[in-house]
This record gives sequence, structure tokens and C-alpha cells, in this order.
Amino acid sequence: MRVLVTGAKGLLGNKIMDVFRRESEYELLACDLTSDHESDLTLDITDRQSVMDMVASFKPSVIINAAAYTNVDKAEVEKEIAYKVNATAVGYLVDAANTFDAKLVHISTDYVFDGENGNYSEDSLPSPINYYGKTKLAGENLVKSKKQNYAILRTQVIYGFAPNVKKNFVLWVIDELSKGQSIRVVDDQIGNPTLADELAFALLKVCQRNATGVFHVSGYETISRYEFARKIAEIFDLNFDLVNPVKSNEFVQHAHRPKNSGCICLKAQTELGLNMPSVADSLSLMKQQMKLAKVISER
Repeated sequence: MRVLVTGAKGLLGNKIMDVFRRESEYELLACDLTSDHESDLTLDITDRQSVMDMVASFKPSVIINAAAYTNVDKAEVEKEIAYKVNATAVGYLVDAANTFDAKLVHISTDYVFDGENGNYSEDSLPSPINYYGKTKLAGENLVKSKKQNYAILRTQVIYGFAPNVKKNFVLWVIDELSKGQSIRVVDDQIGNPTLADELAFALLKVCQRNATGVFHVSGYETISRYEFARKIAEIFDLNFDLVNPVKSNEFVQHAHRPKNSGCICLKAQTELGLNMPSVADSLSLMKQQMKLAKVISER
């Protein structure tokens, strides 16, 4: 089975490549907007012809779209580019998938919900309260309206460790606390932190079972960002007294955030056979990965 992965240089893209490479039946093509090596393939998914040409050349069985514009605050200002990446480009991928008979697997977000009535199931009515969420919902709707063989995985608070990827919430907390810096973390935003490794494994299950439709795939526990930060400190042997709770309205942010966007993942558990680990177990795995990477780098 040939699998084309967009956004392959990001955290999730890295994990997707790692997980799928362990399975002998997959031939992978990794694409991203930029390349670090001559062997890397570049693909601007906002360029319709480039998307068509890449899919025509590789002829994938599955396209996994892990590319996205994810800066929630900047999306309120950079609306055109956010919509182009998160919606218009998704339409191009749908067209290419239809033209060359490929399945499209698309990553979406809990931010399609307003956070007033979490926990949300796949049948809950979306109602985004920021522009980022609106663009991701528009992307979902393009997939649903133009494609039959698709899977959409909604996830949230993705974290993990991989070389040369941008800092995520967990890495930020570790970095600040390691320097003895106190941090302020909101205690009124609630969700399900998701280890990127587990999300990548879910994508593998989607391909193996040829699953279709919308799935909520996120971490097992629904906790506040503040509780999550304290758990990070605990697992990484850092001073959790440096983590201070604050309310969302104490931050100056361009975009509103859902207060409780926790998701129910029963469908993914039953149809994909997923058993998501606890926050502590996921963070412990990440800690092991970071230790191993340090040992290798010091050799």
C-alpha cells in the first residue's frame, strides 16, 4: 500500500513515518513545504497543480494530510493564508484523491467546537469560536461533501518529542521549569492531551482497517492545562510549585479558546481497537525517548 504523507516534517508527520515504517506492507512518500535534504520532496498543498502532479506521479492508495496552519492567534490576523492551508488546500487534496482513486485521511481539531458542552462525540454539532476552528471546520466540510472514501480524525493538545520540530506545550513547560522559571498556565481550559505517537498509531489502524467517517482520537484523560503542566513537572522530576494557575481572561490572546473541548473517543476504541494510555504513561514514554535521543547524541 502506497501512503503519501503531507506535513511530514512536523511532530505528527515524524511519528507517522516512524509508525508506518515498522510495517513492511507500506511504501511511504514524505512531503512538506520545505526540505532539509536533497532527497526530501517538497509539496505546497496550496498549489493545486503541484498536488495533482505529486499524486499522479506516486499514485498513493492513501493520502494522510498532516499539514495545517496551526497558529491559533495568528489565524485571527492571517486569515487568508489560514483558510488557504486549512480549507482550500484540503479541497485540492480531495480532488486529487478522487481523480486517482485514493483514500483521504485528514487531521482535524477539537476547536471545531465552542467548548460550552464538552465532552463531545462525533455527532456533536460543531460551532467554532475562533477563526482557526472555522478554517478547520471548512476543511472537514470539503472532505465530507466531495469525498466518499475518507476518514477525519479530530484530536487536540498534541505533544511529543522528535528531532528538529517546533516546541509544543510539554517541551515548553520542561524548558521553562528546567531553567527555574515560574510559569502561568490556565486552569479553566480543559481537554485531552494527546501523545503524537498514539495519534500516529491510530492513523495506522485507520489504514489497516480501511475505516471511514469521523473519529475522535485524543488522550484518555480530560484535564485542565494547569493540571497537565503539574503532571509534566512530576514525571520529569521538576518543581511543580513553579506552575501557577491563572484564568484565560488574564492572558492577552487574539483568539478565544474553548473552555471544555474534551472529546469522547468510544468510536475509535471500538472500531479501531485503540486503548489510549494515561497522561502519566504517555509522558513517561516521551521521557524515555528524550533520554535515548540524548544518549545517542552524546556518543
